Amino acid sequence: MIEKIIEFISKIKGIEDVILLKEEQKNEIMKIEEKAEKSMLMGLMPGINQGVREAISRKFTIAAITNNDFEWPEKGTVKFVFEGKIIGEDVRGKELEKLKKEGKKIIGDVFVLYDEKNLRKAKLIVSPLEVPWIKEIPYAKNVVIGSPSPPTDLYIKKIMNKDGEGKGTILIGFEKE
Repeated sequence: MIEKIIEFISKIKGIEDVILLKEEQKNEIMKIEEKAEKSMLMGLMPGINQGVREAISRKFTIAAITNNDFEWPEKGTVKFVFEGKIIGEDVRGKELEKLKKEGKKIIGDVFVLYDEKNLRKAKLIVSPLEVPWIKEIPYAKNVVIGSPSPPTDLYIKKIMNKDGEGKGTILIGFEKE
């Protein structure tokens, strides 16, 4: 069954390579993420990477190398949260263009700020990715996809012997059906 899951994920547009992580690799990733969360998560501010935490907590976790063809969700993977309210988030594609036209403040060509005054007090949260194919993975349940911090991204590329421009990583955690 794991082979069928790996085969399915390998065929997703924008995924170049996948491996099933060993328990010690998952433990190392968690250590790296915890350290990143305390400093500058995603190069921005301290926060919490819910997507990676959830992916690592599943019985099985696959690391995948992505390329520029990988289709990221249009909105809401990285959120700035203040007092339970989203005051900014990453936005892509048509939604980003719409918000630009509305005159919203855009930073780094991807982050839209809805409430600039509380940004310094906000917490950064990296949510699990919401992609359409997540429910189609055969023999898998409770699937969650995380977007690693830059240090974890480098660690995954190292263990997979991959690097280069335009390459990223994701973690896919799941239980067997």
